[in-house]
Amino acid sequence: MMQIPRLAVERVLPLRMLACAAALCSGAVNAADVQAERYPARPIRLIVPFAPGGTVDVIARLIGAKIAETTQQQVVIDNRSGAGGVVGTDLVVRAVPDGYTLLLHSAALAYEPALRSKLPYDALKDLAPISVIGATPNLLVVHPSFAARSARDLVQLAKQKPGAVTYGTGGIGSSSHLAVELFRNLAGVSFNHVPYKGAGPALTEVIAGQIDFMIATMPGAVTHVRSTRLRAIGISTLKRSPELPEVPTIAESGVAGYEYVAWFGLLGPAALPATRVARIQSLFAQTVNRPELRKRLELEGVEPQLTAPQQFRATLAAETLRWKKIIEAAGIKAAD
Repeated sequence: MMQIPRLAVERVLPLRMLACAAALCSGAVNAADVQAERYPARPIRLIVPFAPGGTVDVIARLIGAKIAETTQQQVVIDNRSGAGGVVGTDLVVRAVPDGYTLLLHSAALAYEPALRSKLPYDALKDLAPISVIGATPNLLVVHPSFAARSARDLVQLAKQKPGAVTYGTGGIGSSSHLAVELFRNLAGVSFNHVPYKGAGPALTEVIAGQIDFMIATMPGAVTHVRSTRLRAIGISTLKRSPELPEVPTIAESGVAGYEYVAWFGLLGPAALPATRVARIQSLFAQTVNRPELRKRLELEGVEPQLTAPQQFRATLAAETLRWKKIIEAAGIKAAD
């Protein structure tokens, strides 16, 4: 067998050692780049795991436009609906953890583990919570020609014709579905559920008069209420909204004890460096707290409620446990 001359070995080994050291240094530099790079230095992809026109989409576009204005970097809103938010969420779980692919999700993120026996991720392990953005009440809305003018009227109609009154949702197990399930259980009535591939399409069908009612988040519905394309007959909080003071609470107008509030939050891939998480949280907090944007969000029915990453993680954990109990008691299951 041919032997490599000793001199050649002595020359090759140092070269290999230098190459390995260079590779290690390169990896360290790349990791450091994520930490030190001016952020954002290029466009941000903000994934909305629901169809266009829904509340999360409305919030994402308002915030994204303002961030683009202040940073001179585009924020691309990427609607990736499917499986109640699972499709879009999974894209972020698998994304490069550099802060340029982010997720704006809703409280539905806390429902998913109880609704589905199979999930491609564990939100508490595979995502990095960055900040709660805000919370919003829901509106009980009907087509202007619909007979019910209060929650009490709706309950009476449902009792007169069990299963005949139709309602739309963004899908089985969606926020809009669980909001009506809570209403139905408290009122002791039944409705005909018509699920859609997102809250936006469902709301469009209520506007068109194809279905009777929906409990939709305020940002998705309030514009249509003000334009009289929809009539709001109840609000899901225990107090009336200053934006729609004439709309009674559902609790005061027929369904005692009813309360349902939706929240929205920003997340990234789990391996996102802590320094980058802090920078993103700061950027979004500064943007949302700008007086003109706060006012616009409040007009849409969103109350800004920005939190630190660890606070959001605690909220997500608590909400996941809370909704597990509620969903299992109601026997709701979404298709995997």
